[in-house]
Amino acid sequence: MKISRTRQGFSLPEYIAYGGISRAIRAYDRADRFAIALVLSKWEEKGTYLRAAAAYLNPLADFRISDRVYIGDAKEETYDTILDELGNKKTIILYRDEEDIPDEIRIAFDAVVRVDAPTTRQVSGVVKWVYHIDISPEEAGVLARSNWRRLKLAVMRGRPMSRVLTMLQKIEALRAAEEASQGSSVRTSVANVLEAALEDMSGYGEAKDWGLDLARDIADWRIGTISWEEVDKGILLSGPPGVGKTIFSRALAATCNMELVSASYAKWQARGHLGDFLKAMQASFVEAKKKAPSILFIDELDAFGDRASTGSSDNASYDIKAINGLLEQLDGLEGREGVVVVGACNHPDWIDAAITRPGRLDRHVRIPLPDLEARAGIFRMHLRGAFTDDEHRAFAEATEGMTGAGIEQIVREARRTARRRRQKLSGGDVFRHVPPIVIIPPQVVRVNSIHEIGHSVVGAVLGMNLEKVSISKTLRLAPQHQSVGRAVFKRDPWARRTKEHYLDIIAMTVSGMAAEQLFLGCWDDGSSGGAGSDLHEATKTAIALERSFGMGQKLASYGPIDDRIASEIKSLDASLMAQVDAILLSQLDRAMMILERHREACLRLVDELAERGELAGREVVDALDTDGDDCVAVSRGYG
Repeated sequence: MKISRTRQGFSLPEYIAYGGISRAIRAYDRADRFAIALVLSKWEEKGTYLRAAAAYLNPLADFRISDRVYIGDAKEETYDTILDELGNKKTIILYRDEEDIPDEIRIAFDAVVRVDAPTTRQVSGVVKWVYHIDISPEEAGVLARSNWRRLKLAVMRGRPMSRVLTMLQKIEALRAAEEASQGSSVRTSVANVLEAALEDMSGYGEAKDWGLDLARDIADWRIGTISWEEVDKGILLSGPPGVGKTIFSRALAATCNMELVSASYAKWQARGHLGDFLKAMQASFVEAKKKAPSILFIDELDAFGDRASTGSSDNASYDIKAINGLLEQLDGLEGREGVVVVGACNHPDWIDAAITRPGRLDRHVRIPLPDLEARAGIFRMHLRGAFTDDEHRAFAEATEGMTGAGIEQIVREARRTARRRRQKLSGGDVFRHVPPIVIIPPQVVRVNSIHEIGHSVVGAVLGMNLEKVSISKTLRLAPQHQSVGRAVFKRDPWARRTKEHYLDIIAMTVSGMAAEQLFLGCWDDGSSGGAGSDLHEATKTAIALERSFGMGQKLASYGPIDDRIASEIKSLDASLMAQVDAILLSQLDRAMMILERHREACLRLVDELAERGELAGREVVDALDTDGDDCVAVSRGYG
């Protein structure tokens, strides 16, 4: 964040709102001028967002008159003021709904962007930045759901975060108890809700095929044609957030005519300490058995972690006992007829191997982002046949890279717009809520081209099989992460993964930074930022080389290295980071040597990529061959 952690008048809600605004209009972060309309999902907190937006425009609190923030409403005098002020250097106007924006003002905006309610991940990041403490996803969820006025009072009184969380959790528990007494917490059976059948859903591929096979097996089991031993007992679904893992479980239950019981790691952990956690887990399995035949859907399965990589942290004992408890429940399903377990996660490689062994969740299916045909099918399902196939395809073409959840939100907002107009839903209503595409400035396209050509050239010189390199010239104004360029290498499954192999990978990974340094004088934080950035991944590989694979200065291994283990190792192993830093610096120098050797070819390739948007791997290799130097690996430069 660009603002101070101690900004006057700011408390946790303002920092959360600031983070949401920064994420929403990230594409305009470096623009000298803009006029942007922000549509707030949490309109009741517009005052907080107003202060946060003002801080975004004036991070130094110098209150420059050229930058203004307004709240849009239906008053004529407000719009007169806005029209006058749109000539300012930077202007942000907040709205409840997009349809509240008058046409005469809409055309003056550079973008209309929705600011979604904060996620648990965003709240965790803000708390880490402001208070220098880590909180669990469940605690972040409590903060995200809390009334911001109450939260502001709680934090501003100087209470430690632990007391704030305890107080808010008690309030949430009391509210849940009141709702339960009114019957609002009773699970809704599949028969009482309208869910799409699996047959009508698109974009699920192998998972859909498995579900339809399960439905046939369940039907045969009901009439006694097959025994329960012949029915699949469970499946693990993985994929990025929003691809529809939860929706799939509902559709599966509807198609199989089975009850659905939903659970998650967070719901179980919210009950209290380890004993309460295990009791809540057991209760979900018992409920599923009572409602059999049923689907037990367990979300956030990757939150359990892996016993092999728990290390010696304070949470190791908790994690191990939680995993053992889950394994006991999964094994308890043996011989208990009528319960199918569907697990869901974002990171299947974080899951303990015992959970996915035969007899448990031994079938794993990854649900990808929907392709063009799948997106058209998702629109068709949510729009309930209100448009033609050509219109569904047009909607799909306009939503490339979006998830099924994002498409569902577009349709939901389009219906709301039509209702407010008291008119029939139109194609214009749908397109109105598709996140707009912005053109990336030419100078940014060139920077991205330099970065990706750096990866491509170094990888090719080191003998890697480059398939293609591409960059994007447009960006969708949507909250999800979007790639602006990539170099794709085809990996050899039979290659020996030696020390030299990993040094080559590190050199290729940091070569985008090396290209920016060589051709632009420096690199920016796009390649050296947080988790997932080039530098982060190269650092993780170097840690694995030193402390997992026994290829560094020490032979002992910490086992598999993921983000959590890498973080723990860095804090526990005092000598490690100096060794890792030496590896990174030597491979960065090595990458720059390769690029300098092929400077002229690199510059030609940058121009080609910036113009065409994509180059085949063969084109890159041919350019290097004609550069007067063979495409061969160079000294790895690591002692």
